[in-house]
Amino acid sequence: MTRTLSTLLLTTLTLGTADAQKTTLTIGGQPTTLDTVKVGGRTYVALDQLQNALTAAGGSNQLGAAEGCLNEWLFNGTWRLRVTGVKYVPDAGNGNSYGWVVTTEFRNGGKQLLNLSSTGIEKGVSLALKDGSTKDLGLSGIASAFRTGTDLPPGAGLVMDLPFSWQGGAPTNAQLQANPPVKLIVPVDVTALRRGGSTLYKTVNYVKDPSFRVNLTCKK
Repeated sequence: MTRTLSTLLLTTLTLGTADAQKTTLTIGGQPTTLDTVKVGGRTYVALDQLQNALTAAGGSNQLGAAEGCLNEWLFNGTWRLRVTGVKYVPDAGNGNSYGWVVTTEFRNGGKQLLNLSSTGIEKGVSLALKDGSTKDLGLSGIASAFRTGTDLPPGAGLVMDLPFSWQGGAPTNAQLQANPPVKLIVPVDVTALRRGGSTLYKTVNYVKDPSFRVNLTCKK
């Protein structure tokens, strides 16, 4: 049985008072199965169990954002984004960087020439890893791969491999591969549209929460 969160009466209960069953809720855009009971025609879930599920769905990376899966186009009113792949580049022992590479595609969904940095997409791009830690793209990644200053006409796009990398053999290949990325987080700083007290773009129409968050564990 699948129900949305709004159909549940959120209260604590003693599961022994009625027959327990599994109910699937949509939390944070993802299906989550909880233990529930039905009493008098209503479905109940324990508050502590629901709180744990909400924390797992958002955690420290929770934002209001356009959310989706691999290969799914997301749109924040101006930019379209999709993630098409995640791969691991191993440590070759030669001093070069190693780690996770996320392939992204951005497209200008607006009505004028735009670039990512002047519309607030530049800093804070990061991966959330399986253990709950995060890895920032960093300045070197922005300079070499995240071409935020490239001007794009309406409908044009960029395919970019974003390297989230380590150096020096710590952590090891085995440790990194055992802790894969689960989300790509792309914040949007709307104040970038008004730097210097002026409005750089008059037709950028972001939704209320224009940041992007991509679940790398699901695929469309």
